[in-house]
Amino acid sequence: MSAAGPRAPRLLVERVHDAAGLAAAHTLRLAVFVDEQQVPAEEEIDDLDTAPTTTHVLVRDTQEDGAVVGTGRLLTDPAHPGETHIGRVAVAASARGTGAGAAVMRALEEIALAEHATSDADGRRSVRVLLSAQVQAIGFYERLGYAVSGPVYLDAGIDHRDAAKTLTAVR
Repeated sequence: MSAAGPRAPRLLVERVHDAAGLAAAHTLRLAVFVDEQQVPAEEEIDDLDTAPTTTHVLVRDTQEDGAVVGTGRLLTDPAHPGETHIGRVAVAASARGTGAGAAVMRALEEIALAEHATSDADGRRSVRVLLSAQVQAIGFYERLGYAVSGPVYLDAGIDHRDAAKTLTAVR
């Protein structure tokens, strides 16, 4: 840390294409959700991680030898075109407040819009992004334009609320 405060990371976002990338996502998720938040490991890693309809992203800090500081996944279901679900968004404790979480969300939203949007009668392409927000992270999601709704419910022993955002392609 310099006298001016903590240095800003240089963030590099990448889509996971192999087992090594998925292992890196799992390592960060286990550190955040299992170690920090006490989520049972058997609830954190699931079959959706390897489903062909799931996309994962990693955010690396290029000033820290490419350390993985963020991850998240995008779930799709062919039975529900035009709708996706973002989940398992995790940011390393050392990278919170640096923009790593926003970088994860931006990347997943870009993939959702580019690959899963549907067209209306006027040819406008859009996709609805759903997520289950931990109550302590609701402000983060609201700053990104998500509308939070519904009651609080428990997921893995942590309070959550539903949130949604519709993304529309710019012509």
